[in-house]
Amino acid sequence: MKAILLSVLVTAAAVMSIAPAARADCPDDPEAFIAAACPCEGNGNGNGGWKNHGGYQKCVVHLRNDLRRQGCLNAETQRMIARCSARSTCGKDGAVLCCYVTGTGTCVGVTDTTPGACSNDAMVSCLTDADCTTLSRATLKRHADNCTDRGGYVTGTGSVCAGCAAPVACCLAGGCQVLTAGDCSAQGGTSTAGAAPTCDPSPCP
Repeated sequence: MKAILLSVLVTAAAVMSIAPAARADCPDDPEAFIAAACPCEGNGNGNGGWKNHGGYQKCVVHLRNDLRRQGCLNAETQRMIARCSARSTCGKDGAVLCCYVTGTGTCVGVTDTTPGACSNDAMVSCLTDADCTTLSRATLKRHADNCTDRGGYVTGTGSVCAGCAAPVACCLAGGCQVLTAGDCSAQGGTSTAGAAPTCDPSPCP
């Protein structure tokens, strides 16, 4: 009996000693590793770089399963990777992430040394009116028009898990439009730093 017990303990110790070595090759950030190996833009040709969404998903699932077999992923991370890759624009030509401004407010009581509080939620501290903005969750739209025609703004491409980029009230030649700061700049528009992202009333001259 002692011999059997000793054999079991030796075997267990051996397994424990090699387990860290088996995990030594795990990437520090599995999600970033998969994103780099399966970029949403495919081969650099926009969302059309993948033949379709299924092709992108196949790449992600293949790598996720490899990492899972190597013991690099816990159950929570596995589920998150599957959920976020499925709810993405990757491989869907023309698809975008869409967000909505659900509320704006003014920053009240801010000074040079202390933050203020938002007029629309006194529990939120702020430095500018922009800090009082509330946004919807990011959603998928097949085309940009499906977003903007319903009062939303395009926040880019990728997974809904990335959330919404902060919007600005962008002054363009044709008037005011709520856009991301990057899109505003790319279209030759201007915006006021710290201002609430609303065009009602329009901040544009």
